Amino acid sequence: MKHFKIGQFEVDTSRCRVSTEDYEVILEPKVMDVLQFLYQHHGQVISQEQMFSAVWPNATFNPSSVQRAMAVLRKAFKEDSKNATLFITHPKRGYSLELPEPVITNTKSDQLRYFVAAIFVVGLMVIGYLSRPAAVKIEFAKLLPITSTDDNESYLTLSPDGKYLAFVRGDNADKAIWLKEVSSNSEVELTQYKSNFSSLGWRADSSALAYVEKTEQQTKLKYMVLDKVTMKAVRDVEVYQFSELSIMSNKLQWAKNNAIYFIDHNPKDNSTRLSYVDIKTSSKTQLVAAEGQEWLLRLALSPSEQSIALGYEMGLNKYQLAIFDVATQQVNKLAIVEDSIQGLSWHPNNQTLLVSNRSQLQLVDMKGEVSVVDFDNYQFIRDAQFSPNGSEIFMELRNVDVDILRKKRDPAAGTETIIDTSSLDFFPIYSPDDSQFVFESHRTGLKQLYLYKDGQQKMIFANPNNEELFGSVWKPDGREVIAASKNKLFRINVANATYVELPHAYQPFGLREHFKHEDALLVSYRAEDGSGFHPAKLDLTTMELTTYSISGQPRTCHVMALDHQDNVYLANNKQVVKVLGESGTENIWQQQQGDIQGLRVQDNQLSLMLQYQTKFELTHINLATGSQEVIHQGVEDGTMLTNSSNDEQQFLYLSEPKRTSRLVRLQ
Repeated sequence: MKHFKIGQFEVDTSRCRVSTEDYEVILEPKVMDVLQFLYQHHGQVISQEQMFSAVWPNATFNPSSVQRAMAVLRKAFKEDSKNATLFITHPKRGYSLELPEPVITNTKSDQLRYFVAAIFVVGLMVIGYLSRPAAVKIEFAKLLPITSTDDNESYLTLSPDGKYLAFVRGDNADKAIWLKEVSSNSEVELTQYKSNFSSLGWRADSSALAYVEKTEQQTKLKYMVLDKVTMKAVRDVEVYQFSELSIMSNKLQWAKNNAIYFIDHNPKDNSTRLSYVDIKTSSKTQLVAAEGQEWLLRLALSPSEQSIALGYEMGLNKYQLAIFDVATQQVNKLAIVEDSIQGLSWHPNNQTLLVSNRSQLQLVDMKGEVSVVDFDNYQFIRDAQFSPNGSEIFMELRNVDVDILRKKRDPAAGTETIIDTSSLDFFPIYSPDDSQFVFESHRTGLKQLYLYKDGQQKMIFANPNNEELFGSVWKPDGREVIAASKNKLFRINVANATYVELPHAYQPFGLREHFKHEDALLVSYRAEDGSGFHPAKLDLTTMELTTYSISGQPRTCHVMALDHQDNVYLANNKQVVKVLGESGTENIWQQQQGDIQGLRVQDNQLSLMLQYQTKFELTHINLATGSQEVIHQGVEDGTMLTNSSNDEQQFLYLSEPKRTSRLVRLQ
């Protein structure tokens, strides 16, 4: 049963949606499964064990999962647990769903009065209908290919009149800008030579196309004037040269006042800004800069050109949508979303944003309410946008393939590919005895954990709700792997692939290491104000989080480690310190060259992963003598050193990502 009604609430199980005429909420899939199970057995008392067995069939019984689902359902149906009429708690027995009684039909004496009232209401509805924004289409039946070649195609943008699709075809510096007529699928190459082209944007009258060209020396902002009869560029104009900055946004936004909006990045301080270049004066103006640890990702100019939607990365799978008012230059926060922002555009009604959100499309209205455009997809979505009448969505679908490689301390052994799929395989972590490692894999769009041992791999955590994971760590005895999502931990038994959920009420945190002598985790979490990443200890027995601080203030750092006595070490770029409890820290090592990207502490020895401009080194430092020894090194060739065995005889790398992309339309 995909659709049913509970009182005034409409339930759509396929979209995990509960709604009324003026209200809508999207539930997690497992919470919707609980609701559907209760509805199928409405009027009956269902025990927590029955409910858990039906919804989480392969997991160890955990009553907190059921209790949380019931709390989420009560909130979705706007019900107070103390005065519940729908979801009833039966102490020590379970829960029941009690459906409301149907409404009694009016008597004949009331019919005339209600008829007159109905005419009045209908009149108001007609007036409201004529004055409301264009409705947003959310149901689509067909996903059709646009791509007609094996070459990668990206940076698509639909012309404002809806007749032409511009995109970049090729890879790296071997790219060209192409134009395709939507109705006939005929296409022509616009550029006369190959280069690193990106970030396209149409003029409002569809007569010109702006773009970015990157070379080793500089970045150029250009535009070409188009002859739409021949579908060719008749004039090419260079607008601005960036000597230090680079353009981050996938799309350029070309306003009627001759301003081209974009997001730029300064590599010196790693800052991002919303800026624009005036075509007539060739002058650049900065409008707003990202603050703290925020990172500006995407922008979209509204159809009215009065607002610019902005997408920020906040860290740990948290992304902020905001609206920049062009007239007042004020930024107002709109909504928080998860799973990245790979594209941002407006619906033609000027009241709704379309967010390309990894494997799904999200709609966000100006009240910050989020809903999902449902269609089957297991690839990354980029740069989705509506057609001018809102009947279609054009977008790029991209597959990312990253493999896991192994190198040994002996450089003569070469490189061995040990995890080779067509998916994203990453974050491998060796077990304490170095006999196996766990890694995350995104196969068919699912974020799951696998175990590699003796040349074989097996899934140990199916992640049934497909939650974003923030790392995994081994228990010191090698029997369990612990993984983290935004609001819970998963204790996974490696031998039989069963798990137990541990909900928590903290901000999302990343897992770093398990303490050797107590059941606790070393974690890093991002402060709510975005002031940085802070180290902390999470007690797995009490679920209490204790932040490591200096003089009452949390210490900001990215790199941390434990020694065999569970002493905590922290690193920031050039310095390593040892935490001395409430008395502060002790300086252990000062690095003169290279940035510290990784840290391991064994006995009286530091192992530092040092990043230089074009190379990296794994260096041993004897704290007693100060002597240093480089035990492994490499150059920046697209691969990335991600982990080493505990005896530092084997090193795991991630391969350079292989991206294949195609253009599609959703009808």
